This record gives sequence, structure tokens and C-alpha cells, in this order.
Amino acid sequence: MDTELTRPPILVLGTSERVGSNWVLDSLRASTTQHNEPLRQQLGREHPLAPLSTAPTGHVARSPLATHWVEAFRRSKYHGGTHVIKETNLYFTAPDLLSMFPDAPVVILSRSPLGVASSFTRGELWGRWGYGSIYRRIVAMTQDDDRLRWAELVPDDDPCPPVALTRLITLNTTLLAESLGGREYVHVSYEAAVLDRPSAMRPLVELLPEVDARPSAGPCQGPISDDTFATTTAKSELVARLRPGSADLVVTETARCLSVVRDITAPEVAKTVRHWLGGSDAYRQAPGITSDAPAPPLTITHQGAPITPAYVPSGPAGPQWRNVLVSNAEMVEFLNELVDAGFTATRDGVHLLAVPMPHERGGRLHPGRDGWIVSPGFDHHPAYWVTWLGAAAYALREGARLPTADELDRLTSGAEAGNAEYRVGDVTPVAEPGASADAVHHRVGNLQTWCVDGPDDEPEWAPVTRYLHGAAWNTPATRAEVVRRRSRTLLGASRGVGVRLVRDTSTGHRCPPREIADRLNRWVAGLGDRGHPLAEFDQEAITLLS
Repeated sequence: MDTELTRPPILVLGTSERVGSNWVLDSLRASTTQHNEPLRQQLGREHPLAPLSTAPTGHVARSPLATHWVEAFRRSKYHGGTHVIKETNLYFTAPDLLSMFPDAPVVILSRSPLGVASSFTRGELWGRWGYGSIYRRIVAMTQDDDRLRWAELVPDDDPCPPVALTRLITLNTTLLAESLGGREYVHVSYEAAVLDRPSAMRPLVELLPEVDARPSAGPCQGPISDDTFATTTAKSELVARLRPGSADLVVTETARCLSVVRDITAPEVAKTVRHWLGGSDAYRQAPGITSDAPAPPLTITHQGAPITPAYVPSGPAGPQWRNVLVSNAEMVEFLNELVDAGFTATRDGVHLLAVPMPHERGGRLHPGRDGWIVSPGFDHHPAYWVTWLGAAAYALREGARLPTADELDRLTSGAEAGNAEYRVGDVTPVAEPGASADAVHHRVGNLQTWCVDGPDDEPEWAPVTRYLHGAAWNTPATRAEVVRRRSRTLLGASRGVGVRLVRDTSTGHRCPPREIADRLNRWVAGLGDRGHPLAEFDQEAITLLS
């Protein structure tokens, strides 16, 4: 790489989930391009870099596709502005991420196990996010010969959720502290950020002067269907709401785990872990949830009969815009057509077209033994967790294309966001209230969308990336944010990015799914020739899907 033309990304690493990472990322959003837990969310367990990977310990051999994902991901973070990579719960993959970016500044986000347990209780997250299976998986991973020293932190004794959660937090924190070695880092404590945010965020501001360290102004107005990830409510005190006896269990187990850490790690590591897990004395304890009943399901937003997809003109010289975003039902139909045509959408832990996240993690597209299905009640919601390859392949099947960033600038000019800034907590159906069938729905808001074009000044060593445009349910909706140029690799995906289509004189007839499957299979097979630059492989995929 030409280091004179590069700037390393910033690694934002949490000691657990619920440490205020979304809060910090929102402070960084206007000045950075962000990647939210790509190793944990975008890789399947067959990939050796996935935090809960099923690959054997010490597994080095990787398929050409898995290697391509890693190299494209790594190199794309060194150009196009400042990138932020946020990861929590890395467990045994922390050394891999840190070694992938040896020159990257590191920000550590921590929170007392008492505070994390309270947050989990409030949202019933232990059950919703499948933490019981995560604990069992970690227990199994510590039985490998080179991980046996960690087994005492997570014994296989069927612990209750507060105890098991405390063990997982301590293990992840210790692995992270040990992986840092002597590397410099910035530490932001959740407790300190709540009680005195400007002081707590000062080290981060020194790292990135553009950071907005002020608390949020307050909650957005509107019906909240799920506020799990919302960052729009400012806090001024720390309250631990736990079931009777749970707080004592967390405090006692934290002390036991710290004693184990002192026995199995170096003194400086144990000291760091104790510091990062501190802060329980800052909480005021209050009665919590006393019922063991599961949390209610997410609210499903219904808006009458779905609108039939159609293409509407934008003027004499403009393209025809599809009136609604591509829905989950449409994307699943396409994915199943490719399955019937012999195309496997996930290989070696790399999701080529769509990321199959669990429903309670925001996933709506799920592969099964009999094909892909949609979470019940979400057929007519817009599809997200779709890669650029998936978006472009769907457009090819429809005889359409993805829009350019400039076209989207014009489409969104003067439009107001109907769903952004956590007002609802998720996407709403593709049909926008009050909009007719011959209008373009959700011109701004609901989801950002993939573009057909990307930066034209990418260096030779970098992969090809493609622009994202607009505002999503979980992003700001200012005009500056809507038109700000940011891009992702062709295999990137997120819960805030979907698919919008256009047609014009450059688009042709619908391409049969079997032909699309054949093109994609040819591209994957060609990745075995590592003698070519990354950009050549990416450009070939773009050409095949044009």
C-alpha cells in the first residue's frame, strides 16, 4: 500500500454488548464511514474470523472466497475518508482483528456487568438474542487444547442468566485486554459518559476533533416499535433494575471471575480488566422485572393493502423509478429461484447476496431446508441485509438497474424523511402512508439504498466499492447526511441499506435466474486465481451483473 495516501481505520471495541457503542457511533457518524460488527454480523460460522467460528482452532487455510472477503474488507478501510470498525463480543478473534489493522487507533468501550445485566433484563435480551446458546458455544470452544486455561471462567455448570452473562463479559474483556498487549488505546466508560459525558469523551475528541460529545437532545417523536438500538434518549443517572437477588449474583460472580483472571493472566492484564469492569458502585438499584414471561414480540406495522410495484417517470430526460423499495417477499422469491438454479448463497462463511441474521437481531430473510422464508408479518417490509451483489443481481433479474448517486440526489431533493433517527425502531412497509401508486415512496428515510456507481479515484491496491445514498430508520436525515458520499465493498451489508430500482434506455430484458446463477458461480470460481488485483475481481462481478 502507498502509506502516503492512506489513513488507518479506528477500531471501536466493546467489552460486551450494551456498552453504549451505538451512542458513540452516532457521535462519530458525520465525520466517518462506519462498519457495525462486520465480523460478528456479516460472516457465517464457517469463516475462521467469525467470533463464534466452528472452524478448528488454528485453522489457517481459507477458501479463495473467504480470503477475498478479508482482503477486500481490510484494504477498503484505508481510503475514502476515516473508517470506524465497531465490534463487541470478539472473544477469541480479538487478536485477528487487531493484527489485521496494526496501525489503527483503538477505542475501548466498557460497562460494569451490573449495568449490562440491567440492560439485558430491561429488554429480555438473554432470551431474545440467544445468549444461552452463545454460552454453550463458548464453553465448547474453551475445551480446545490451546484454550483450556479459559475454561475456569466459563464452567459447564448450567448457570442462571445473570451469572452466565457476567462470565461471558469477563472472558471477552480479558481476551481483549490480553490481545492489546502494549498497544495504546483510548478508554470510554459507559458510567463516566452518562455522569459527565464531555469529560469521558475527551480522549475520543482528542483522537477525532470532529466528534460531537454532547448528549442527545432527547427522544424523537413517533411510535416506537422497538427501542433496543435507539440512542435518542439522554441519560443523567445510572439505575440498575434487576430481579430480586440478581444484583448480588452479578457482584459475587464478578468477584469470582476477577479472582480467576488474576490466576491465569499477567498482573497488568488483570489490573486492566478490573478497571474496565468497574463502576457498579455508581448505580442506584431499583426493582426490576419480576415476571419470567418472555418479552412481547416486535410490533408489526400494517398499512393497508400492498402497492403493486411499477415504474413511474421522473421527467422527459430522467429514468423511470420503481415506486417502492424491493420487499422481503420479492427478495426471498429471487433467492429461491437461484437455489433452484443451483446457486449457493453462503459459502465458507461468506454471504454473497443476503445476510441471514436471526429475527431478534433484525434479520427478516432466513434460509431453511426447504428454501428461504420471510419472518411472519414482514413480507411487505423492504429488504435489508442485502449485499451490493444481491442488489445488482436482483436488478438484473428485473430488467432494471441500481440508480446512480447523482440520480438519487435529484430524487431526494426537497423530500422529508418519514422514518429516520429511530422514530419507529425499524423499517416500515414499502407503501408510504398517503402516497399513491404513481409516486416514489420513501424518497428519504426507511432505508439507505445501494448505488450502481462508486468512487472513481480508488487506488490500485484497493477493492472496488459502491456508494450508499439517503437516510435510514437508524440514521440522521439531514440533507448533508442524505447526500454525503460513503461507500462499501460489494459484499458489505447492513440493517440500514436496501434496494431501489430504475429503468431507462440502458436497461434490457429480464435476465433468467439460471443465467444469473451461472454468472455468479463463474465469478466465485475465478477467485481462485490470486494473481490479479482485487479490483479486477470486483470489476468482473460488476460487468457480469450489468
